[in-house]
Amino acid sequence: MRFYHPELDVLRFFAFLIVFLHHAFPHEPSFWTKLGVPWVLAGLLAGIGATGAFGVSLFFVLSSYLITELLLREKDLIGTLDVRSFYIRRMLRIWPLYFAFLALAVVLQWIAPGQHVTWRAGLWFSLLAGNWFIVFHGFPSSVIFPLWSVSIEEQFYITWPTVVRRVTETGLLICAGLLLATASLARVYLGHMHAGESDVWCNTFVQLDPIALGILLAVLLKGEVPRLSKLARGATLIAGVTGLVLGSLYFGIKDDPITTTRIVLGYPSIAIGGTLVLLAVLHNGGGKSNRILVYLGRISYGLYVFHVLGLLISDYSVHDQTASLLRYTLRVLVALAATIAMAAISYRWLETPFLGLKERFAHVLSRPGG
Repeated sequence: MRFYHPELDVLRFFAFLIVFLHHAFPHEPSFWTKLGVPWVLAGLLAGIGATGAFGVSLFFVLSSYLITELLLREKDLIGTLDVRSFYIRRMLRIWPLYFAFLALAVVLQWIAPGQHVTWRAGLWFSLLAGNWFIVFHGFPSSVIFPLWSVSIEEQFYITWPTVVRRVTETGLLICAGLLLATASLARVYLGHMHAGESDVWCNTFVQLDPIALGILLAVLLKGEVPRLSKLARGATLIAGVTGLVLGSLYFGIKDDPITTTRIVLGYPSIAIGGTLVLLAVLHNGGGKSNRILVYLGRISYGLYVFHVLGLLISDYSVHDQTASLLRYTLRVLVALAATIAMAAISYRWLETPFLGLKERFAHVLSRPGG
C-alpha cells in the first residue's frame, strides 16, 4: 500500500517558494520605498523576504515526519527495517541531482564572474558536510550554498534508520526529547561564545528542533491525520505562520549580532511554527489538491537546488533591475521561471530514471514518481 499525501507536495512547493522569496526580496523596507512602494506594503515585502528563510525549517519538519512515518510503517510491515535498502533509496533520490549540480557549479566558475568553488568547499560539499564548511569557513561564493540544508538532511538520514530499528516508539519519543535538549544546549553555548549568525544557522545541532518535532508528530499520530474542523485548521495555520514570523521579525535569529536569549527562544518558535503549518495542511484525503501545485511540489528538490542559479540568470537577463518596481518584478519572475524550467528538465531527464529504480528497494511505497 502506498503512503502518500498530495497536500504535502503542495506544502513542499510553498516551503520552496518562501525560501526563493527570501533570496529574491531585499529585507529592508527602504529598498521598496525607493521603488515607489507604499511604506506599509514595503514593510510587508521586506518581512516576507526575511521570514522566507524558515522555509528550510519547514522542509526539515516535513522530511523527518515523512521519513519516520515510512520507517515505522516498514517496521510494522516486515518486523524490522531494511537499513541497506533505505540508504540505497536515499542515494537514488538525492545524489544524482546533488552531485550533478556540484559539477555544474565547478564549471560555472569559469563562465560567470564571481562564482568560485574552492577545493576545500568542493570537498566538504561532496562529503555531504557543506553546512559544516559554512560554519568553519563562511558561505562560498557559489550557487551551491543552499545545499547546506541538504547536508543536514543527509546527516539525519545516515543515523536515524538504525535508531528506529533498535528502539520502541517510547524510545523514539525519548530520542526526540534528547534532540530538543541538545539543540537548546548548543544554542546556549554558541550564544555564550558570541558565534556569528551563519555559524549558528548552519549548525546541525542547532537545527535539530524541527527534525525532533517531525519525529514526535510521526510517532504520536500513529499513521493517522489530525481531525480538525476548517476553523481549527485555519487557526492552526495562523498560529504556525505567527511562529515563523516571530522567529524572524521579533527574535531576529538571523540578525547579527546574535544573543543567547534570541536564539534560545527564536529557534523553537520557528520549529513549532513549521510543525503547526504541517498539522494544519495534513488531511485524510477528503479534499483535492491542485495538480499544478502538486507537480511543483514533486519537483521541489530541483526547485530548491536551482533557485540561486535562477536568480543569477535573471541578473544577467534583466538590466537596470532597481530602476523601477516593474523591472525588479520582472527580475523575480524571470528567476522563478528559469528555476521551474531547470527543475522540470532535471526531474524528467535526470531524476526520474533513478526514482523508478528507487521504488524497487521500497517495502512501503511513497509518492508516485518518488
